[in-house]
Amino acid sequence: MDQTKRDIIDPKRIDVLDGIRALSIIIVMIFHFWQQTWIFPTVKTPFLAFIGLDKIDFTPFAKVGYLFVDMMVLISGFLLFLPVMRQIFMGADMIKWKDYARRRLARIVPSYYFCILLIFFAHCLPSHVYSSTADAVKDLVTHLTFTQTLYVKTYLGTQLNAVLWTVAIEVWFYILFPLFAELIRRRRSDDNKKSVVASVICIFLLAALFYGIARWWRLNVVEAPGAYVAMKINQLPAFMGVYANGMLGAMIYVLLAKHTERSLGLTVTCTVVSLVCIALITGMVKECAALSAQAAQLWQVSERLRLTGVFMLFILSTALAAKWYRFLFSNKLMVFLSGISYNLYIWHQWLAVHIKNVWRIPYWEGSVPPNQLWDHPWMNKYAAIITVAAFAAAILATYLIEKPFANLILGRPMFGKKKKER
Repeated sequence: MDQTKRDIIDPKRIDVLDGIRALSIIIVMIFHFWQQTWIFPTVKTPFLAFIGLDKIDFTPFAKVGYLFVDMMVLISGFLLFLPVMRQIFMGADMIKWKDYARRRLARIVPSYYFCILLIFFAHCLPSHVYSSTADAVKDLVTHLTFTQTLYVKTYLGTQLNAVLWTVAIEVWFYILFPLFAELIRRRRSDDNKKSVVASVICIFLLAALFYGIARWWRLNVVEAPGAYVAMKINQLPAFMGVYANGMLGAMIYVLLAKHTERSLGLTVTCTVVSLVCIALITGMVKECAALSAQAAQLWQVSERLRLTGVFMLFILSTALAAKWYRFLFSNKLMVFLSGISYNLYIWHQWLAVHIKNVWRIPYWEGSVPPNQLWDHPWMNKYAAIITVAAFAAAILATYLIEKPFANLILGRPMFGKKKKER
C-alpha cells in the first residue's frame, strides 16, 4: 500500500529542529544581552488582564538562559547518532568517515577560524590586550586547536571570544564519535536479528558508560572543593550524559519512523506532550533562576540529565505533533534563523561587550556603564543596537564566510547553491 508523504515519519529530515535550534540560541543570546543591558524581558498582554495576566515575564529565561546550551549539545548528539541508528534499524547507507570528517570540518571551522583570526589580528594585537607574547601565542594556539577550556587563562581569561568554549567541546566529541559509532555498527551484519539485538545492547551499554562518566565527573570534580566552578562544569565529561540522551533519542525516533505512521491519535498525543514539556522546562528554568549564581551553575550539572531528558522528549513529541504545531518550528523564518544560528551564537556576546565597554555605543562618559545607573533610554537604545549588530554579523558571516568556504571544503562552487539531499 502506498503511503502518503504526510503519513510517513521521515527518519532523515526532522524539520522542527530548525526552530528548536534557533530558539535555543536566541535564549542563550537573551541571557548574554541581559548580563549587559540589565533589561528584564517582559511582554505586555493586556488582552489577558481579565485572568490577572497583564504581562508575561521572561526574566528567568534571561537569568539562566545558558541552560539552553545543553539543548544545543543535545541536538548535536541526536543528529550525530541518527545516521548510525538508520543503518542499524533501517539498513540505510552509512556515511564514510572521511566524508564525515569533511562535513564536520566544513560546518565548524570556517566561521570559527574567521572569528578567532579576525579578533586576534584586528582587535587584540592592535589594542595590546596581552601582557606578554607568550600569553598571546597561547591564547591563539589553544583556540585554533580547540584546547582553550583546559586552561583558566585561555578559557575564563581569554582575550578572544569566551563563548567559543562550546565549539571546543563539540569538536572533541566529533573526534571521539567515530569510535563510539563503530562499537555499535560492528554488532550489525545484514538483516540478522541477533546482530540487531547485539547493537541495541551495545547502544544501552554505551549510554550507561556516558552516564557513568558524567556522574563520576560531577561527584569527583564538580563537587570537589576548588575555585572556578565554570572550569569544572564546562568540560566534555560533564556533557557525556547529554550525548547519551541524544543517542537514545535517535534510537527511539528511528524505531518510531520504521514501525509507526502519523495518525490523528499520535499527533494529538504528541502535541499535548510537547506542550507539557514546555511547562516542565519553564518550571525547571524558574527553579534554577531562583538560586544564587553559583548554586544555579551547580544545579545545571546535577540536574542535567533530568533537564536534557525533558528536552529530548520535547524534541521527539514536537517532531511527531500536529502539522500546524510543527509549522511553528519549521516555517521559513525558523529555517532562516537556524541557518544563521551558528554565527549568531559566535558573535552576539563579543559584540555586546565591545559595543558597550570598548566602543561605547551609544556614547557614555565616566567609569560606570549607564545600565548600572538604570538609564533606561540608553539601555533601550543599546539593546536595539546590539540586537541589530548580532543579526547583521551573523548574516554576513554565514553568507560570506561559512557557506562559501564550506562549499570549497566539500568540493562545490564557493557561491553555488547546495543541492537538496533526498
